[in-house]
Amino acid sequence: MKKKNQEAKDEKPQVPAVPKPRSRDIFVFGRLENEVALPVIRRILKLNQSNPEKPINLYINSSGGNGYNADAIIAVMSQIEAKVNTICLGHALSGACEILAAGTGERSAYEFATLMFHQTLWEADGDITNLEIQAAQGQRFRNAQIEVLHRCTGQTRERLRKDIERDHYMTAREALDYGLIDKVIPHKKKGKGKSSSTNGSAPASEATGLDALRESTSKAAKRQKLAPALAVKKKAARAKKSK
Repeated sequence: MKKKNQEAKDEKPQVPAVPKPRSRDIFVFGRLENEVALPVIRRILKLNQSNPEKPINLYINSSGGNGYNADAIIAVMSQIEAKVNTICLGHALSGACEILAAGTGERSAYEFATLMFHQTLWEADGDITNLEIQAAQGQRFRNAQIEVLHRCTGQTRERLRKDIERDHYMTAREALDYGLIDKVIPHKKKGKGKSSSTNGSAPASEATGLDALRESTSKAAKRQKLAPALAVKKKAARAKKSK
């Protein structure tokens, strides 16, 4: 028969359970290529799986890019149980603007942010038949863009069809009036406890998206700083338990 200490040596080491993600913040910074869009989609699905009742904050500062990747993020947001709050910090252009408008929770933008949507740039080459096929696909994609914006903003399809023809830039206030967002995040004056929003005076207790960003970044930095010490502590505890 094996001795107890011999059995302990033969046992496979226990893999510690992966902790559930605490932060509910996701950042869409840069163009919407695969290396940006894929981690965002994975993170959304993971946070929804960990707690479908708690909202997710999606911070946007992007000039757009791949239209199909924008549609993929919008599709995921629309299918999960957790509400997704979308917040534009610097700019949300093209597909990034559509993601902002398609948020399923509260949609907001910083007071001095820039928003813009337009029809997707479409390139085609080849013979006449192939050009006809590509033209039909481009038309279908534009109609899908108009339909998404119609459902998100409440604007008529006729107006959207006209506005989407060229770059349609908006300030945060104009985006609020248009229906792209639900709230404007006011710029806080230096040394003032209160600041006025474009909708009137904002309550002192009202938390802004930038406050949440600052708090989450601080917490993440603290966790990263304490991670090595916690790992050593856990390793010592496991070694003590195995003795």
